[in-house]
Parts: sequence; structure tokens; C-alpha cells
Amino acid sequence: MKPYWAKRGFTLIELLVVIAIIAVLIALLLPAVQAAREAARRIQCTNNLKQIGLALHNYMTSVGVFPPGRFNSYIPGAGNCWGAYSQLLSELDQAAIFNSFNFNLAPDSTSSALANSTGFQTFLTPLLCPSDSPPVLINVGGPLFATHNYDLSTGSGYPVVQMPIPPLTGQPNGIFFENARISPASITDGLSNTVGITETIRSQASDTYANNPLGVFLVTGNNSTTGPPLNSNADYASLCLSLPPSTQQFQHTRGVRWHYGAPGHTLYNHLRAPNDPQPDCRGGLPFSNVANPFWGWMSLNIAARSRHPGGVNSLLCDGHVQFVKNSINVLVWQGLGSRNGGEVISSDAY
Repeated sequence: MKPYWAKRGFTLIELLVVIAIIAVLIALLLPAVQAAREAARRIQCTNNLKQIGLALHNYMTSVGVFPPGRFNSYIPGAGNCWGAYSQLLSELDQAAIFNSFNFNLAPDSTSSALANSTGFQTFLTPLLCPSDSPPVLINVGGPLFATHNYDLSTGSGYPVVQMPIPPLTGQPNGIFFENARISPASITDGLSNTVGITETIRSQASDTYANNPLGVFLVTGNNSTTGPPLNSNADYASLCLSLPPSTQQFQHTRGVRWHYGAPGHTLYNHLRAPNDPQPDCRGGLPFSNVANPFWGWMSLNIAARSRHPGGVNSLLCDGHVQFVKNSINVLVWQGLGSRNGGEVISSDAY
């Protein structure tokens, strides 16, 4: 006969204690695993921006200037408003996509969608941050368009255009504004003190101002026949912040159409700190098929945004990438957005 102790198994209490210990260990390990994965994603995002920086400098070596953030022929109804990334395709090892585009057609026209769909429906790996949700094509007026995660800076002010039409005033002081031709000599603040490109988050098809106000951007008019400019913080408050959650004056096209040059789609500015909790907004109308005064009213208050905890990755004009915290002093952030403001920015200020 076997002794009593040889028959003894786990009691229910002992089993529950073991399960509880395992659950505690998993709870302790899971955040560490998630943090490690996010660290890897952030490193990949940094590498993406470094690749874009290398492409920009190769372009600049060839042409002598950085590409403009937005082209505009200023032919009424035929602005042909292509963006900077459409010009960097060869430098990003995407010459086949560059050759597939017919640049005589507007990048935002539904009538030219079939001719250029091979290019604009292609997701470019260097333009996608892995911390954001999986990329999907977004419907804009019928055609489907690819998305991206890296916006170009127009500066620290409201204007996107060099010839603003009143009541819009001032000049863009960044790198990638409309019809810009910025050389290294024009960046008097120093290439290592001037941000050129920063992250954005991609809109989803289901986003609205009511259910995801930071996943979209507001517009100051009806997006077809009206679009007053943003010329001051007072304009931003009255034309944008005053809109109710139910408003239809929004676009779920943040980070959509990487080949197109327009606020929200590919352009942002440094008026507010990264991941600012207030909504973003665009003034004027960016479309290739409109005319002045809407082009001359092109303006924005669109913040940098990312899915990384605590801040955004930024590419400075010398090619190095810096993680900028959400808590950065807004005056320092504005100074980093200006190419010629003469701000003195300490290396430990961000």
C-alpha cells in the first residue's frame, strides 16, 4: 500500500496561487515587451527619415535647392499642384513610379486618376511609420490614394504662399512652401537648427471630427467655393475652434496623397507644439482646378503628430534625426521651424 503522501496532488488553493503568480509575471513582462517593440518601431521610423534626408541632399546636390513643398503654375484652373515627394522619387529608388506619372496632369484631378493611379496608389516604405496603423487606400472624391507619415514644414507662421492676398499677410519662413527655392545659403539659422520634415498620423476612412478630431483637419469654408484665410490666432479661434463636433467642415485626408502638395496632406507648420490637443485647420483652397484668391489665401495651423509615446521624430536640414518631446517650449519649436529667424537655440532645449 502506497503511503498517504504519495497520493497527494495540488489543492485548489495552491493551483490558484500558481495561476496568480503566472498572471503577475505576464503583467510585468507585457509592458516591457510592448516597450521593446515600440523602441524598434521608433528606430525604423528614424531610419526612414534618414533615408528621406539622404534623398533630399542628393536632390539638392543635383539641382542646387531643396524641392518646393508645393508647385503651382498659377494658371487659373490648372495649377498642377504636385508636391515635393513626387520630385524625390528617383532619389528614393522609385524611378519607375516617377516615370509612371504624367506631370502634365493635375495630381488631385479625378479625370487624371486613371492615368496616374499606378503611382499614387503605391505605398512607399520609406514614407510609412510602423507605429501607425496598417496603411490603407483612402477614397478622395472617387479615386483611391496611398498615404504616408512624413509632412514637410512650411515654417512657423500661417502663410503657405509667397504672394499672399489680403487679408492674409506675411511670408513662409520654412523650407517647403509653395514654389520655394531654398538653398543651404538661405538657411541662415543653420541646417542643424532647422527642421524640414516631421511626422504626421494617417487619416482613416471612418474618421470624422466628431469621433476622431485629431485624425482629421478642419477647413475654414465649404471646401469648394469658400475658404477664408488663417492670418492670426484670432482667425484660428473664430474659424476653426468655434466649429461644433457635428461640423462637416473637415477633411479625413491627413497624410493622404503623398504626391500632392497641400496643407494636411503633405504640409504642416510649427505654430503649436507636437501632438497639441487642439484640432488642426486649413485656410484657402489648395486644389489645382481653382484660382486666386483661394490660392493666395493658402494658410494652415497644422501640428506635427505621431503614434510614438511622448513626441515625434523630426528630420533637420543637415540630415540628422531628433526625437522632439511634446513638452518642448513652443517658442523653441517655432524657432526650429524658422530658417532665418535668428533664434538662438541651445542643444539641450529639445
